[in-house]
Amino acid sequence: MDLAVLNSDGGGGPLTIMLLAVIQGLAEFLPISSSGHLVLGRAALGLQEGGLALDVALHVGTLVAVILAYRKDVIQLFRELLKGRLTMWIWLIVATLPAAVIGLALKDKVEMAATKPLYAAGGLLVTAALLLVGESRRPKAQTEAAGEVDSDAYWGRLRISDAIVLGFAQALAIFPGISRSGSTISVAFLRGIDSYQAARLSFLMSLPAVSGAAILELPDLFEHGVSGIDTGWILAAMAVSAVVGFAALRTLIWVLSKGAFRYFAGYCVALSCVAFWFLS
Repeated sequence: MDLAVLNSDGGGGPLTIMLLAVIQGLAEFLPISSSGHLVLGRAALGLQEGGLALDVALHVGTLVAVILAYRKDVIQLFRELLKGRLTMWIWLIVATLPAAVIGLALKDKVEMAATKPLYAAGGLLVTAALLLVGESRRPKAQTEAAGEVDSDAYWGRLRISDAIVLGFAQALAIFPGISRSGSTISVAFLRGIDSYQAARLSFLMSLPAVSGAAILELPDLFEHGVSGIDTGWILAAMAVSAVVGFAALRTLIWVLSKGAFRYFAGYCVALSCVAFWFLS
């Protein structure tokens, strides 16, 4: 069956891209795979161009939301660098390497997958499984969400093995439908890391990963555009994804504290089934 039922502006106009920006902002910080929603959203809206590069542009918008929400951590990162204390940097670099290496090695396959709604539907089932496993092992103890960043006092307790394992969890999410936040937070639960710190680490890990993808993809996107849409509209869409994403991120810790992963797993399964139905 044809999914192109919402294409009200010719398959690639400003309205389409703005709708995708809203989808990105809402889905990025909930464990439901923003990439999967973007792939399915493009199919539903009849937008066949843009692909991975457009996804990256919208991810940059939500990257801004992460920087704003975790600004104390980001500032602390640079303070630590100036002081020659590299614990936080080493941990984040190690956590980023798996996604960087696998993403570069499989770049063509990832770009192809970003155009295949069926791949995204299958990835949502993987996300659901990860969420259920993670929720079953979620630590009950919580660190304080408020207060100053404790730098080495907390980061020094994290093992390099945690960075490696969470890095491979993040690498899973280069494929559409597999939630980056869902996979990394679930694996953090398996490593005994509580909800607040798991979310904190997950989103700080996204900074180098999304920044690297942006460096690779955005120049080509801005040069060629998307379906005739100029750079101004792309920048506006990035801003929309940032604003919506920031609003969504503000609720994340509360959602995690309520043990809501099982509900998100159910949503992923339901959306996957709907997608398979319409795509068959």
